[in-house]
Amino acid sequence: MRVFILSAIAFMALTASAGDDKEIDWYSIDAGGRLEASGGQWQLDGSIGQFDATESNASTGGGLSLTGGFWSFDAAVLDAIFNDRFEALPITFGNTLAETFRHPRCTTCHAVAATDFRRVNDTPPGVLPAAHPAVSASTDCTVCHTSSLLPVEGTIAPDWQSAPIAFDFRGKTDAELCALASQPVSGHPPLEHMSEDKLVLWAVGDGRNPAGGTYPTAPPNDIAQWRARVQQWVDAGLPCD
Repeated sequence: MRVFILSAIAFMALTASAGDDKEIDWYSIDAGGRLEASGGQWQLDGSIGQFDATESNASTGGGLSLTGGFWSFDAAVLDAIFNDRFEALPITFGNTLAETFRHPRCTTCHAVAATDFRRVNDTPPGVLPAAHPAVSASTDCTVCHTSSLLPVEGTIAPDWQSAPIAFDFRGKTDAELCALASQPVSGHPPLEHMSEDKLVLWAVGDGRNPAGGTYPTAPPNDIAQWRARVQQWVDAGLPCD
């Protein structure tokens, strides 16, 4: 019986003076030592390392291919998937609430005072559905929109009037929307307004409409999740982008 041992060991040295940033990059030990031992009808092969998993090292046959070993990775791809190696995105208005403010469920009501809405198409986003009656800032929406459409959650009952022209969300940057969101509304601070106003919760809730059925709701499409996002933003100090 003959025994062959071949080993390849990679060493890494890391030196840094006190106060320097220290980093150990990803690496693999390739072509590790193979140990082959045999006796009688038996043979044992072992290894402390493997080749990189590449097509050149694949085992093929019968139209099939088997590749084993250490796979290298693209750190940029992992960053996109795991937000920079599991580091959470900073809590800002843009990362937390902006997508909701730009959804048609919000932009439509916040544009009525600035635009004399007529029967218009469903595009661009933020306009009334094509079958909707003509409305303007002076239209009494309570003729159709009643409290029966509102969610049970919330302590602030709305009067179904359009938002002031200054609160038209269309065409605003994240920073501009954040500045609007940071202001009190009818004496209610931002947290109370966005978490308890039934009309706001209607926008992210079940989407019931006067004609029956539902409209697509604004993200996160769930009142509890929306309240959690607002609370997170407020607790962080209402940071803008």
